[in-house]
Amino acid sequence: MKKLIFILSIISFNSVAQEYSNLRTNLEHFVDQSIEVREAVMPTAQEFGFESYQMDSLNQLISFRDSMHLQYVVAVLAEHGWLGTSVIGKKANISIFLAIQQAPRDQVRERYFPMLEASAKRGESSLAQMATMKDKILVNKKQPQVYGTQWNYVDDKSMLFPLEDVNSVNEKRVEVGLQPLTDEELETAQSKYQ
Repeated sequence: MKKLIFILSIISFNSVAQEYSNLRTNLEHFVDQSIEVREAVMPTAQEFGFESYQMDSLNQLISFRDSMHLQYVVAVLAEHGWLGTSVIGKKANISIFLAIQQAPRDQVRERYFPMLEASAKRGESSLAQMATMKDKILVNKKQPQVYGTQWNYVDDKSMLFPLEDVNSVNEKRVEVGLQPLTDEELETAQSKYQ
């Protein structure tokens, strides 16, 4: 009987390991596709212009691939939760983050942020990614960001969206593994949303 239980546990472990291996492969593939299509943006824009048919087609392809990536990741999250690096590796873990971070609706980020936050606090996901998503959620709600990861372009100049606390932002950035902002970068911080 003990032998049978041992054999069944090995079979069960192998099938779970195979499932995570498949998830990892699929998630990594989505990241590769995302990078590949985005690398074509600047060359296409430079050759044909941002308002060209070619750019429209490329943007539609990016949206389509992002949508497929998001659907897959949402299904993974529903079944497994936010899988950490010890289970699926760093690249596949980043794939989960990117799908949620690039989602077209704020509700998606807000829904899954607590999962990312818990994973990051366990050391299974990036604290910097957690900070980036938190800031994006805050900025989209027109609230000051905490970590200074979100930038805006005003009159062709790059400016930080408003900060919760200019004096402590660099300390908070270092805590999550981000480089401190320079004094020049901090000077660009908007005092309010325009």
